[in-house]
Amino acid sequence: MGLWKTNGSSNGSYEKALSLLGEGSHTKGDFHTPGNLRIEGTFQGTLRVEGRLVIAPSADVHGTIHASQVHVAGKCSGEIIAEDSVELAPTARVQGDIRTRRMEMHKGAVVEVRCFVGEDIYQKKAEPEIAAPKRNRHN
Repeated sequence: MGLWKTNGSSNGSYEKALSLLGEGSHTKGDFHTPGNLRIEGTFQGTLRVEGRLVIAPSADVHGTIHASQVHVAGKCSGEIIAEDSVELAPTARVQGDIRTRRMEMHKGAVVEVRCFVGEDIYQKKAEPEIAAPKRNRHN
């Protein structure tokens, strides 16, 4: 599914609005869009995308992502929370956590992540690790 209209017509609800952070751009902060977002530059912060997020091969994203669908073809580090799906293209380089209902990873993608994939699992947070109790040396 592309993020661009074909022959002047949209192909579904995800095509209603498109925001673009172009190649060469450097953006920090919080970004929210009720539609779709394509990132071709550098972004650091929090993204809230109600539609589809595309991280292009030229992109470098650091932070927290909340979106319906996420397609990664560039670099991404942090947390990806996708209500519907995550797709990792052959050129994807991802570090961090992924939480989603469905995930597809293409041959060539490089990942260093913790994955939580399944129905409604994208909403759950991992349990914190509990350190073993310290022993008293005097006993």
